[in-house]
Amino acid sequence: MHSSTSIDARAKLSSVDKTAYGKVSKAGAHMIVPITDFRKQAFLQWLCTLPKEREITTYSDFADSIGVDRRTLQNWRDDKEFLEAWEKLYLRTIGDPSRKSEIMATLFRTATDADDPKHVQAAKAYFEIEGSMKPHKMEVTVQRPAAELTDDQLATLLAERAEAEKAQRIRAVE
Repeated sequence: MHSSTSIDARAKLSSVDKTAYGKVSKAGAHMIVPITDFRKQAFLQWLCTLPKEREITTYSDFADSIGVDRRTLQNWRDDKEFLEAWEKLYLRTIGDPSRKSEIMATLFRTATDADDPKHVQAAKAYFEIEGSMKPHKMEVTVQRPAAELTDDQLATLLAERAEAEKAQRIRAVE
């Protein structure tokens, strides 16, 4: 994610009636800001940006940049709908295949550089991740000997299990 989100948010903020957002209603309740609001979207992007890549580094400064109070950010972080949106964006960001391969390449370079003091840790992490990506072993409970199955029954059983395994792998990636 790029840090240009705060710049985009500032541009949008300048064209918005600031008095309508984040204020307290006559009944004393905070006005609801929809998840689609550009400020919430900018905050989601900011949260999913690595801290070292953020243009704005503190919550207070980020809140100021989008025209809300720091406490508003905390209220959003406590909101169930916001948390769900954050989780989805996080998984899309972290789950991005290019990011995973970039991380694996960096770990591999570090692990194979004997002069790097962290090469042992990187090697352990690399093999741990690599091991988590390989197919899992499967336990099969046989209720009747395979020899008693016809070729068609055996082929059907294998195809069903392969389909279930494939579906499980797809869910794990999503």
